[in-house]
Amino acid sequence: TLDRSSAASDVYKRQMDNAMDAVAEAFADVWPECEPITVLDESLYADYGGGKGVTDETYERMLVLLQYAQNFGADGIVFCGSVFGRVVEATREQITVPVLSAQESMIEEAFAAGSRFGILTTVSGSLQCLLDDIERYSQEHSKPYTLVQHVEDAARPIILAGDVETHDRMVADAADRMTECDCLMLGQFSMTSAVKQFTDMPHRPVLTAPHTSVRKLKRLLGA
Repeated sequence: TLDRSSAASDVYKRQMDNAMDAVAEAFADVWPECEPITVLDESLYADYGGGKGVTDETYERMLVLLQYAQNFGADGIVFCGSVFGRVVEATREQITVPVLSAQESMIEEAFAAGSRFGILTTVSGSLQCLLDDIERYSQEHSKPYTLVQHVEDAARPIILAGDVETHDRMVADAADRMTECDCLMLGQFSMTSAVKQFTDMPHRPVLTAPHTSVRKLKRLLGA
């Protein structure tokens, strides 16, 4: 067990619960025939948030986690932690089934939709991870882009306190003000449930990491 306060443990648990709910919703919407199984290692995020960041040990533990998922028969893997994208990319070379990092599919769909991006998050750290990955994709594929961004940081403590309805309303209000873009990306899995409250704007598709990941995994597996 980890030597952490019960309050901190509750926060980590709510973060994981929100992410898993978002993934389950995405599979139900996009690929209901699939059987998603969740493998959870809370300690990765707990150690990262506790100040360790990404270390050599993180890469070793990620490989063990992906190998475990493969060994119990997974046909494909989606890893939910956005801060571990580079770790997933480095370790999946040793895995024989498709492995997707949290945000790569969303970024691919964004560039397919146009070159003007809107990015909405509730945590500045998540925003920076997404910005870094977008810039890397842009450089690797020689695709320019412009973006508008917003961090609705007041919504984060609200969802961690368990008030999903208020959180979703705040995220939707912020999203409705972001109109000058070809698509709007939501930077965290926990924001997915808010999409139901967004104003419908056909010219501005809303992309979430769970839904785009499930769509890509379904294509990769030929389903």
